[in-house]
Amino acid sequence: MHTIYVDSLLCVNLFIDYIILYSLKKMLKINSKVIRLIPASALAALSTLGVFLPFYTRLFSVFYRIITGALIVFTAYGKTKFRNLFLRLSAYMGISICLAGFMLLIWMIFKPQGIIIYNDTIYFDISPVMLIVCTILAFISLSVYERIKEKINPDIKVHKVTVYTDNSKHSFNSMVDTGCNLKEPFSGLPVIVAESELLEKTKIPDEKLRLVPYSTLSGEGMLKAFKPQKILIDGKELKSGCYIGISEGNIKSEIKSLMGKEVSEGL
Repeated sequence: MHTIYVDSLLCVNLFIDYIILYSLKKMLKINSKVIRLIPASALAALSTLGVFLPFYTRLFSVFYRIITGALIVFTAYGKTKFRNLFLRLSAYMGISICLAGFMLLIWMIFKPQGIIIYNDTIYFDISPVMLIVCTILAFISLSVYERIKEKINPDIKVHKVTVYTDNSKHSFNSMVDTGCNLKEPFSGLPVIVAESELLEKTKIPDEKLRLVPYSTLSGEGMLKAFKPQKILIDGKELKSGCYIGISEGNIKSEIKSLMGKEVSEGL
């Protein structure tokens, strides 16, 4: 008979879920504050107590994990479209399942004393010092992963864009796309395309909107665009200025904004 200490269970799962959520944020380039991951990790840790419910069965665990997973992802990354929520939830559960499967394999082969598996939940009986060491190693591993990924895919660049208007401020990630060469026809300034959900609280007067023609593989059309009062890219002001094109369609990526190479090089 093994004794499971609730405080250790919560602390260890808080640590593990923070690493999972942080990794997911980096992998999918999700535009959200890191501070949001803390309450989401706490919620994930508390959800592990559900395995002690007397009616916890295999079938119940499926629905329980989907519902709690959706709440955790929503808490970590905020409101988004259902398609994005589904993608994030799938990725979160996929990483969790892979981690659980890996630990189960280790447990079955080596039978380590510090690992206990109860109702599909992994419990690590480790000391606080070991937990701190594991935290440091995990962050070092994530940093190394980010550096390696940048070297493998040097052409994929993502910048943080902050847009200021008369009555609002919005920040979002924008990916450099060499095929995005839109320009406002009168000024010749480049256009950063952003999905409307990124700017949903921004009200631009009609007289400040410009129509920018575009052409894609699926057809041609006109994009509404406006010139922000000020725009920062990675914290640096874009002195030359640009327009923000409001896209009503979906950009097929977790990153909901595209910019041309000319914009990123104009800092």
